[in-house]
Amino acid sequence: MANKNNFSKAVLDLMGLPGNDQASGIKGQDDSADTSYEQNKVTDYFAEKDQEAERESDVDQERRKFLYNAKAVTETGASPVQDDVPATVISRSMVIVGEITSSGNIDIYGDVKGSIRTDGDIKATGTVVGDLAGHSFTLNGCTIQGNIKAKGNVTIGQNTVVVGDIIAENIKINGKVKGNLVITKMSEFFENALLAGDVRSQTISMSQGAKLHGNVSVALDSSQSEKEFNSIFGV
Repeated sequence: MANKNNFSKAVLDLMGLPGNDQASGIKGQDDSADTSYEQNKVTDYFAEKDQEAERESDVDQERRKFLYNAKAVTETGASPVQDDVPATVISRSMVIVGEITSSGNIDIYGDVKGSIRTDGDIKATGTVVGDLAGHSFTLNGCTIQGNIKAKGNVTIGQNTVVVGDIIAENIKINGKVKGNLVITKMSEFFENALLAGDVRSQTISMSQGAKLHGNVSVALDSSQSEKEFNSIFGV
């Protein structure tokens, strides 16, 4: 029996085929390789699942953060951040007939026949026939026929004509105004200024060459009583 096994092994060696022992070894190696490959596949699968779980966790955190901030904005009544509203521009070739209402700045280069109201500033180099209301005004080389009501400052440049009353916090005049002024703080009249009307202001400054035809009233400071003011003159 042993001679038969030895003969079979010799035949296999001559044919270049592995014997049972070698075949068993190769098969064992193949089985080990298959086992290692399956283990690597399992490891890669669970690693990929862990990465997906981490990504989903990050997304959930961002979603919760967004919802929290949205809730906070709603509860506090705060408005979300918005881009600045661009100025409304009325070009030189435009003629607008009718009332204009805006929440932003208005730049007037053309002509407007109608009242203008805005929460922003108004800049004008054209012609406006109508009342104006806004925050601050810059009028340069334009013609205004209407009353002006400003929460802030009014600047009237040279070659500007305003026919109407003006209410503002501060005013600087280097043009021509026909109307009454009610200024809560400072009134400045430059060398080309011409006012035909009364002015009431807390402080008045006039440059040489400025002309004023009307009554001037300097209001008392809010911290100063009339009795204290009169005591200066012994009244």
